[in-house]
Amino acid sequence: MKLPILAAALLGAIALAPTAFAQTDPVVEMMEQAIRTSPSYRSAQADMDRASASADRIAAGPYELEVTASGGQRKIDDPLASENRYTEWSAGIARTVRLPGKRQVDSDLARIELNLADTGLDQSLYTERQRFAVLWSQWRRADLLTETSSAQAAEAQRIAELQQVAVDKGAERQIRADQLAAEAGLLQLQAEQDRAAAQVARAALVARYPDIVFAEHSLPLDVSNEMLAPLFEMAIEETPAYRRSGLLAEQARLRARRARLEKRPDPTFGLDFSNEFGGNETSVMARVSIPIGGSVRRAYAQEMSASATVAELDRVTVQKEAFQAVQAARQSVGASMSLYEKSLETARSSRSILETIQKGYEFGEITITDYLTGRRALISAERTVATQRAQLESDALTLLALTGGPATE
Repeated sequence: MKLPILAAALLGAIALAPTAFAQTDPVVEMMEQAIRTSPSYRSAQADMDRASASADRIAAGPYELEVTASGGQRKIDDPLASENRYTEWSAGIARTVRLPGKRQVDSDLARIELNLADTGLDQSLYTERQRFAVLWSQWRRADLLTETSSAQAAEAQRIAELQQVAVDKGAERQIRADQLAAEAGLLQLQAEQDRAAAQVARAALVARYPDIVFAEHSLPLDVSNEMLAPLFEMAIEETPAYRRSGLLAEQARLRARRARLEKRPDPTFGLDFSNEFGGNETSVMARVSIPIGGSVRRAYAQEMSASATVAELDRVTVQKEAFQAVQAARQSVGASMSLYEKSLETARSSRSILETIQKGYEFGEITITDYLTGRRALISAERTVATQRAQLESDALTLLALTGGPATE
């Protein structure tokens, strides 16, 4: 399939079932390995234990059994009493009981806590994929330019050497050999600059993911229809940022609801035992106490209600931004696909023109200036091909990162 047709097919979101596209591409496999070695992912994994404990705490409720005990002696100042000292004690047990409506909200909040931790793990992968995509794309672009400029420099050096041989045999002028040698020197300098940029970009990638062994040169990313089509079919609502913002808004709503319910205080039930006058008097007493709700509870309910409003507005903003980012990334892939194809056509045309110019130059019909101009046009076109290929792979990898990539464990 030609690339323009592929770009049109992708932008039209052809109906293909999601496949294990990402798991077969070596670049994506490396990305998935790398991001799971990052500190942010390990931190998110550790947060799962915290979330589980937090969910248990919320589900259990804020109240515990309260046990009280006291003891002492009573002295009676009465000369007619047979005894004037008595050992006495008392004990009690009490617990505040969570009202049924509050228990349901607590249960829902506990569930949200676990879901948030799960999406937090996905979010850490999502964020780390984006960082990997940036670093990898910088390396890939510099590496492709290095490959192109090195080949160009080698070819220019070969032509300059052949020209010098012709000069030595008296078949050419020295000025032409010098011009070609100077051109070869400039191309060699460009190749060295590109090589240095590639080394710097690779070092940045290695520094962020020291546990991953990267090859000396970057690998190409598969940008075939089979690889990209599922990314155009993936529902944006399934992306980590989209889901997490919804959960945060739901959590804020539940907290606001719980705060409104807290305006009605929970009752405390207790049972007290007492032993007085050395056992001559005993008692068992049941008691119920209910705090009187006041302005603090009302203010807290208003605070949580305002927080829920803010969280809902944040959800709308985040989800809209997530939708726009994915749509923009999809459009960028389509545009890059088209530009890459055009750059290939331009390079083919430039090479054909240069071949014609070179034949004319060999027969003495074309000047060295025209020959160098034609060669520079080809060099520029080939560098554009490398740049556009790198941009296409970068846009594809960015889209993969935005849509969440392959299914995580």
